[in-house]
Amino acid sequence: MTHNALRKKAIGNTLLLSFLTLFSIAPFSQAETDHEIAPKVLLPFSATYEAKFSGFAVTAERKLTGSPASWRLDFSAHSMFAKIEEYSRFAQQGLQLIPQHYDYQKSGLGKDRHTALSFEDNASRVVNVYDKSRSIEKAPANLQDKISYQLQLAVDVANQKTPLKYQVADGRKIRQYEFRVAGTENIKTPMGVIETVKVERVREAGAERVTNIWFAPKWNYALVKLWQQEDNGKSYQITLTKLSIDGKEVPAEN
Repeated sequence: MTHNALRKKAIGNTLLLSFLTLFSIAPFSQAETDHEIAPKVLLPFSATYEAKFSGFAVTAERKLTGSPASWRLDFSAHSMFAKIEEYSRFAQQGLQLIPQHYDYQKSGLGKDRHTALSFEDNASRVVNVYDKSRSIEKAPANLQDKISYQLQLAVDVANQKTPLKYQVADGRKIRQYEFRVAGTENIKTPMGVIETVKVERVREAGAERVTNIWFAPKWNYALVKLWQQEDNGKSYQITLTKLSIDGKEVPAEN
């Protein structure tokens, strides 16, 4: 393989690794009483995904551990050329997730990067650990980090909450994200054909970038597929290949 081909593959793998950090969605539990169905809540889980970008393939893993007082979501994706490791610690109050700490590390091709955010005073203040000048002193209510908002989205979809709008701390910037439920769809995955709820990212009119997400109610609203098309026409896709919930492996559909 030529030097240019190797570099192209390395860049493709790095872009794919970066894309994989967009979504880390967790499963839920649902308890039924004689009078009502309790809100769905997070459960510990472990998920493996196969990712593809312009012919490049990477395996990613996500794991949720802990309890409502202090959850931790870990994400990792490795390739021959780059490595990304990311985690979020957050508490859960009812259906609301309260971020506590966010950490992101990338190494390999290009410049290494390490970001850490500490959410203080019930997430009303966000301290940038390595660059205090980029801290947020008066954070808006219900602010999320770059992983916790993804879980909050899954919680809200599972509980049919609207609107699906989120404010996310990204350094000093606060980014706005909005989604909508597009209906149900049966999709084929390595774990079989499964009925899903399809969710779309809401973007400005005329935007060429498209993001679609599929959650499986039967598998406790686990994310089973995510597809994104970029402005340049290239597309990314991640697909669930293995899932365990609360220590029990989820069998594939026939």
